[in-house]
Amino acid sequence: MYSSRSRAQSPAPSANGGYWAPKNGSADGQTSPGQPKKSLFGRLRGKHRDKEDPSDLKKLPPSSQSLQSRPSKPDFFRPDGPLPRVTEWRNGAGEGSGVSSRPEFSRHVTGPQTFNKFNNAFSLSKKPRAVKPPDDLDEAIGPLDTHDGGTMYHLDTNLNDMDGILSKPKPLTPMDAAAIMQEAVGPDPTVLPPNLGGTNGNGAWNAPVSWAVRREETDEHAIQTAAPDDLGSPPRDNEKLNSYCIRVFRPDGTFATLQMPLLTSAHELVGQIVKKSYIQADPANFKLIMKKHDGHRVLRDNERPLLIQKRLLEQVGYIERDKIEDIGREDNSYLCRFLFYADNDKSFEITAQPESFRTQKPIHVDLTGRSLTTIPVYLYPKAPDIIALNLSKNLSLQVPTDFIRACDQLRDIKFNNNEARALPISFTSAVKLTYLDVSNNRLEDLEKAGLSKLNRLLKLNLANNKLQSLPMDFKMFTQLRTLNISSNSLEQFPAFLPTMENLVDLDLSFNTIKQFPDNIGNMTNLERFVITNNQLTGSFPTSFKDLRSLRELDIKYNSISNIDVIAQLPKLEILSATRNDISQFSGTFERIRSIKLNLNPITKFEIKSPVPTLKALNLSNAQLASIDESFNNMPSLERLELDNNYFVSLPAQLGNLARLEYFSIAHNSVGELPVEIGCLHDLRRLDIRGNNMRKLPNEIWWANKLEYLNASSNVLDNFPKLSSRAPQPPGEANNNSNTINGRVGPPTGGLSHVPSAEELNDSRRPSQASSSLLSVGPSPVPGGGDRKPSMVSVYGKGGRKTSVISRATTSSSLTLASPATSSRKDSSVLAQRLTNTFAGSLRYLSLADNQLDDECFEQLVMLENLRVLNLSYNDLNDMPQRSIKCWPQLLELYLSGNELASLPADELEDYSMLQTLHINGNKFTNLPADISRAKKLTVLDCGSNSLKYNIANVPYDWNWNLNPTLRYLNLSGNRRLEIKQSYPTTAAQNREQYTDFSRLINLRVLGLMDVTVLGCTLPDQNEDRRVRTSGSLAGYMPYGMADTLGSKSEHLSTIDLVVPRFNSNDSETLLGLFDGQPLSSGGSKIAKYLQENFGHLFTSELKALTSSETPEDALRRSFLTLNKELIAAGNQHTEDRSVMAHRGSTAPLVLSREDLNSGGVATIVYIQNQDLYVANVGDIQAMMIHTDTKYTMLTKKHDPADAHERARIREAGGWVSRNGRLNDLLEVSRAFGYMDMLPAVQSAPHIHRHVIGEADETVLIATKEVWDIMTPELLVDVTRSVRSDPMRAAQKVRDLAMAYGCSSKIMVQILSVAKLKERRERSRLHRGQSMSVFASLQDEGHYGLRKNKKVKDGPLDSVLGRLDAEVAAPVGTIAIVFTDIKNSTQLWERFPLAMRSAIRMHNELMRRQLRTVGGFEVKTEGDAFMVSFPTATSALLWCFAVQSALLQVDWPGEILTSANCQTVKDRDNNVIFRGLSVRMGIHWGEPLAEPDPVTRRMDYYGPMVNKASRISACADGGQIAVSSDFIAEIQRCLESYQEGPDAQEPEGPEGPAIRSELRKLSGEGFEVKDMGEKKLKGLENPELIYSLYPHSLSGRIETHNQHEREQVTKSKSEPAILSPGSSLAISPRHVFDLWQTALRLEMLCSMFEDNSTAVKQPETTLVSKMKEAGGEITEDFLISFMEHQVSRIESCVASLTVRHLAMKHTDNFHPENKQILSRGPIADVLSSVADQLRLVSRYKEKYGELDPEDSGPSASASSFADP
Repeated sequence: MYSSRSRAQSPAPSANGGYWAPKNGSADGQTSPGQPKKSLFGRLRGKHRDKEDPSDLKKLPPSSQSLQSRPSKPDFFRPDGPLPRVTEWRNGAGEGSGVSSRPEFSRHVTGPQTFNKFNNAFSLSKKPRAVKPPDDLDEAIGPLDTHDGGTMYHLDTNLNDMDGILSKPKPLTPMDAAAIMQEAVGPDPTVLPPNLGGTNGNGAWNAPVSWAVRREETDEHAIQTAAPDDLGSPPRDNEKLNSYCIRVFRPDGTFATLQMPLLTSAHELVGQIVKKSYIQADPANFKLIMKKHDGHRVLRDNERPLLIQKRLLEQVGYIERDKIEDIGREDNSYLCRFLFYADNDKSFEITAQPESFRTQKPIHVDLTGRSLTTIPVYLYPKAPDIIALNLSKNLSLQVPTDFIRACDQLRDIKFNNNEARALPISFTSAVKLTYLDVSNNRLEDLEKAGLSKLNRLLKLNLANNKLQSLPMDFKMFTQLRTLNISSNSLEQFPAFLPTMENLVDLDLSFNTIKQFPDNIGNMTNLERFVITNNQLTGSFPTSFKDLRSLRELDIKYNSISNIDVIAQLPKLEILSATRNDISQFSGTFERIRSIKLNLNPITKFEIKSPVPTLKALNLSNAQLASIDESFNNMPSLERLELDNNYFVSLPAQLGNLARLEYFSIAHNSVGELPVEIGCLHDLRRLDIRGNNMRKLPNEIWWANKLEYLNASSNVLDNFPKLSSRAPQPPGEANNNSNTINGRVGPPTGGLSHVPSAEELNDSRRPSQASSSLLSVGPSPVPGGGDRKPSMVSVYGKGGRKTSVISRATTSSSLTLASPATSSRKDSSVLAQRLTNTFAGSLRYLSLADNQLDDECFEQLVMLENLRVLNLSYNDLNDMPQRSIKCWPQLLELYLSGNELASLPADELEDYSMLQTLHINGNKFTNLPADISRAKKLTVLDCGSNSLKYNIANVPYDWNWNLNPTLRYLNLSGNRRLEIKQSYPTTAAQNREQYTDFSRLINLRVLGLMDVTVLGCTLPDQNEDRRVRTSGSLAGYMPYGMADTLGSKSEHLSTIDLVVPRFNSNDSETLLGLFDGQPLSSGGSKIAKYLQENFGHLFTSELKALTSSETPEDALRRSFLTLNKELIAAGNQHTEDRSVMAHRGSTAPLVLSREDLNSGGVATIVYIQNQDLYVANVGDIQAMMIHTDTKYTMLTKKHDPADAHERARIREAGGWVSRNGRLNDLLEVSRAFGYMDMLPAVQSAPHIHRHVIGEADETVLIATKEVWDIMTPELLVDVTRSVRSDPMRAAQKVRDLAMAYGCSSKIMVQILSVAKLKERRERSRLHRGQSMSVFASLQDEGHYGLRKNKKVKDGPLDSVLGRLDAEVAAPVGTIAIVFTDIKNSTQLWERFPLAMRSAIRMHNELMRRQLRTVGGFEVKTEGDAFMVSFPTATSALLWCFAVQSALLQVDWPGEILTSANCQTVKDRDNNVIFRGLSVRMGIHWGEPLAEPDPVTRRMDYYGPMVNKASRISACADGGQIAVSSDFIAEIQRCLESYQEGPDAQEPEGPEGPAIRSELRKLSGEGFEVKDMGEKKLKGLENPELIYSLYPHSLSGRIETHNQHEREQVTKSKSEPAILSPGSSLAISPRHVFDLWQTALRLEMLCSMFEDNSTAVKQPETTLVSKMKEAGGEITEDFLISFMEHQVSRIESCVASLTVRHLAMKHTDNFHPENKQILSRGPIADVLSSVADQLRLVSRYKEKYGELDPEDSGPSASASSFADP
């Protein structure tokens, strides 16, 4: 027996003993010149006594540490029972304390024991060593007292005998080897599961995995090759030549840097560390661990750490140009960290036992993210009680089979995010398993997984792996109901799946499956089928209709073109087919509830029979022009979306949708709503923005539940008045309608009180006179003695109520301001009528961007329950009195972009609910003090006005301190406004100072751009406050910006950056926009950090560039470094974090882990001379707007669903969900922060370089919210409409985004780059002047312009209304152009629905280019245009622009399949024909010009016009034919307006325009082709014709030459005729026409045979050649040839007849085969007919002949036998 007396401690090593290798090119660190002392184990090992024990690794002198040791996480509580005594390891670096302890075990131990108490997972040596007796007992056991009562002590060093050290837990790990072998072998002694131990090839026995001991190297299960994912792509030859740096850490934070070849293995790296550190121990006693995020993975000996590090750096965005070989010298712990541990050190594992395990049964065990290498020992006794086991995020976990077998009640295993390349074989022992989740791993093959043994599985999740196929033994899962195989690499539909008849839920999303199997219909129990984002094409197999249980089908993002088969599914309820190639649908559904066909090129959608179950229909972003026939067949529809189509009108049948609640038809061309819109009594939301509506029907008032109405961006000139009669649904008798008197409308529920006519019209008493109307001019009332004069006086108390600059009082203002004239009876009638209208229900009304004037308020004041009213960008001049008071519950009021100079703010009451007021872009000169009565006002935008008043003149004028609740205040753009410190008189010294902002404690945004601020203290900036005081010039470039916090957030999350003279250089400018996520506690610290630190990082990278590098390299490195430093700053411990103070602020910026996981996105614009560099990560996008209304996207939206980004994400270990989110959390694939999702989320930017040219005008940057609601084309139009003032342009973009429904944060930046060189030269001339003085010199009149007043008699097109005004009709010598669509008549006959949409696209393009270039539309006739131009150059420029733009139009699919509209490419693979082909003719001359008396537009007459028309007839499709007169004029312009040193100033008013147009033509280049003399119809003399081509379309010359040759041949040849003397009355021309008929019928039959959707164009070239070949034809040949054609026609007719009969009678016999017979091989049709005939024969044999008059099914079938 051993005594309990302590044993002496081992001698400490020398203080000079080194750990890390010296820095000699291979390692960094310090070494000790001395020899380390012998350790205790070194003394005990005979011949190895000179080697140092691995435990001495932790004995580091302070001088050997590269970094100061910092506290780490504390040790977790270890296994149950009393801990054994420990012996101190001196100078050790344990977790948390810096001192590590090792247990000292005794042979005789009492109390509960487990084998895991021996804290050594692996043996200390590779092979068992023979124990050599010690030479000296005293030396062996240390300085002990050997005379202790006769008791002798000795140290047991036999590591092969663990008796008394390892306990014997039963029944999991019996110590009896025979029992182990018997359990392992089982009934079959030849089969031995590897996890249960057994003998290896050398006869040695291996312990079970649960013992956690090292196996022999000969064990095939212990030796694994490096997985491909560890290596990424194989290293290239140049990579192998270089040495790469890597930093390896100890657990205490010290590290060494080594430089080694890329393919160095982990074993070699450990050996190098041991060698260079003078460690006298076997390298096998150490291990290398990779820490990524909070998980640890033990690297196998043959893994390559440097290659792993290099691939990770590449995955986050580094490239070879960034010198990846040296980046390893830095601390890359944000990405991964390599740790050097002793083999028996498991301090990185979290093995603490939760308290709940002590008190209750662990039915559900969650071990997620504990870095475990094996199952914790405390779970073994609980194993029989475990039902669910979550083992996720344990990268090195080995799951013992004996443990899984002990869990005999285990039903649920989750093993995801483990980076596993193979499944643990132990899972097959869970025979009762019903749910297995192994998603988000790296599984490539399941053939050897043995999952077929789990025959009780009900749910299997294999999502986000790398599976290319599934084993056939999966068909053994006969009970499986849910299978998820999404985000894998399947190229084919698994063949066994159709045999799994019990499958209910199947997800195959994000694979590369190209087609369905023919037997897919066998899955008769399938209810939910998701197969989005694959490569499916064409139509579904006919057996698909046999999925009789299918309820939900999701086929989004494929290339499916036909869904007719889907319509036959009997139980289908939800269909999602977004973004496919579906062009037509005509059919019906049985039980469908929701249909999503948006983002498809649909031109025809028709539901043929009623579908009472249909609730939601989404047909937005299609190519529809009408669905009139379907409205009657959707009686239960509740949600209808038709946005972004080509609707011109809506049918009256819309009123039959009695249950419709949501109706959106935004961005179409609808001119008027039907009056039946008032019949929709359940309608709650109506979105009709972006149409061409001149007025709304008065009947719309009767939609008495309407809550949301958005009619922005139309051409409305007034708000509708209440109609006297409620509309009736279509088909109902009019005699049931109710009149005004005594009418009781539809039930409305409990509606709020509606004011009577007296309340609406009652004027205020004199005591309520307004004192706060904004006005200009002197006050009619002398100011009192207590009032200070302001620079522009406003009316004080007693002043008049109306503005002196307002226009004449309108009838509406009289009605609101005059005493009531209506009787009490009239008031009651009006109140009753309003009660049954939307006056009591409407909450949100947006009428922005229309042509409303002050008269609209007469109707708007009746809407007393309004919460939001948006009247921005109309023609308002004066708001009537009492108007605001009529909206007592109003929260938001938007009046931006009008002509207002006054506001009835005195009507605001102290209890006013108003929170948001936008009055920017008006004519205000001062603000009334009564605004302060809105106590809840938080947002006030009065930018871009003409404010100039004494801001301290309280209480007569408004001051921001009167509204201390303000969060957003914008005064930018008021150039005359001054905020300066006032110097009060002695009598007023006690007054409160109003020139600072100290009372606005909740202020988030303060805009003072272009405002003069003198002597005032401005608020400090921080992450939750932004103060802008700069001018509206970024250097010498006009700059504007606008933003809003949004109604959903109270904190700041978007921050801008403007550096006009970046790096103190006039030729460099830096702009940035940073968008983060606000937290509940404050603003986005990420956005603030990025904004503060990007500039100096970018400067450093620019200075470090070599001669071969560009600013693009500096931008990329700046983004990557910024993200690295951001995460490092957030990971620093609080007490170690350096204080990072904001510029201009006093509060330090402290980043937390919550901030890092919130993340942010950014876009940077860097201008260097004429070079523009744009870099972005995320969804903040930027574009360059050109002068010709075109645009160039400068950024890329990093969408996780993008194919390239999705592949990168999956390679980095992430995944994309069905809703397009990365890891189902993040909407972007690249961003800053989000450290827990690295490297799937990276910060490597997309970089675009653009050279600023003459055609470039404006750079626009905007946040995601703007791009989501506004198209790029719309943004171009809106920006260019006020391009002279970038500040107003930015505000208009923001305001329209809010008007369209955006309620989130918004930021817009606009930078004008037009005439950049001229501006730069001008800035040099005025260098040294103040910004305000220089701004006044920029483009005289550039900023003082008011917006162009809308012309009410202009075009009824909201899109054209935003473009430049049409030029005046030119007179005198002008250019006239005629255009016509080639073969338009034939296209209309074949594709009538598609042509409706195509013509809309054609007309919009023509008119847009007319407004851009400057032409006058004379008239249209069908699809032909007649236009005129004042100059020949503008006419040619317009023709070139149209011809090029026609190739970019998104034409309907049917149009592109026609022979005349197919895509044609030239020899250089450039597209030269696509879609509609337009011929053009131009002539130059002087026509007669007279206005048309009907249209009141200028029209042209005379020979000049006739010649222009005839010239266009000479052109082929896509050709521009011009006269010799036009060519002469072009030549004259080239000679007269040439540019160069000798160029003269242009003469005449058109001179500058011609010179500009010539520059554009020269830049584009064009070619002239002589077509020769042409005889024009109606003209006596031939005309010399030329054709012009832009250089990009010069490939058309060859095509047109071929066409001309054919025309010449056709004109010279004579048609064939019968030989002389023939008596036939048949003309050869009729026979050839018969041939063409036969060809077309054959193509029709081929369409049915191939199951295609469009009839192909027959090849008639041979017919034409024979027809025009000339010569004589004999009678015999003609008769024989005609008989052949008749036979072909008869065959086609017979084939079509058989199909018709078979399909007709199939309804009675086999209705399921109807689709096969209508479209499919004729052999199937004939087979079906034969089956029916056999059935008829059997019937006759059994029952006799049929009665001819019998109308039953038998009689119908008998018609086959007796037709």
